[in-house]
Amino acid sequence: MLIFAVIGPLFIKHDPYLVDLSQVNQPPNAEFIMGTDYLGRCIFCRLVVGATRSIYAAVLVVVITFTTGSTIGILCGYFGGFLDSVLMRITDAVLAFPSLVFTIAVAGMLGGGMTNCIIAMTAIGWTGYARLARSQVLSVKEKTYVSAARVTGASTAVILFKTVLPNVLNPLVVSASMHVGNTILSFAGLSYIGLGTAPPYPEWGTMLNDAKAKLQQAPWGVLFPGLAILLVVMTLGMFSDSLNEKMNPKKQS
Repeated sequence: MLIFAVIGPLFIKHDPYLVDLSQVNQPPNAEFIMGTDYLGRCIFCRLVVGATRSIYAAVLVVVITFTTGSTIGILCGYFGGFLDSVLMRITDAVLAFPSLVFTIAVAGMLGGGMTNCIIAMTAIGWTGYARLARSQVLSVKEKTYVSAARVTGASTAVILFKTVLPNVLNPLVVSASMHVGNTILSFAGLSYIGLGTAPPYPEWGTMLNDAKAKLQQAPWGVLFPGLAILLVVMTLGMFSDSLNEKMNPKKQS
């Protein structure tokens, strides 16, 4: 999927932004293998360009939320006290809102566009990592190897990054791999309701929104973007399951 997103744009033979009213809603054929949309634009070309935007944006959101949330959770779990109380209460306050509703509200206030969607998703996405990291740190910080590191005079930074972090990283990485697929779905949902990528830039959710009015006359406009979202999310789900089995062999059946 990532290779397709990187090299796919090199092989498209039509301009994904070119409006050609003489080719409106053409069914799949030798020239347009996935047909054309309501403005005569090549669906395959727009799907390829949209893959780059969707996957890269999702990965960016996960990287930001993973880094921010994990850092907050590790610090809260290790130090506890006032820092833990304040940051966890903030986390609980954010989690009190349904994630989709919160994302739509933030994106609606900021306005449409990919950048604002990324901001909206990161505003709530870090909370899950924070709680997971904190719970993992609480379970390992009193372990013998952590106490041994303290006795040897290791600094707090060394203990956190060389002793605690490697032992809490596995569930965080698995959670991040699952989060990518959910983020792609969220991007598609925001674009579908008009809060995602601004026209004429292609994004899978935007393509679904554009094609829904002509669903009966040109179903391929909905079929191929929908299949793209389905395949990517299913692939990422299977990857997450496989990764979980490799990183947590004791949980294998």
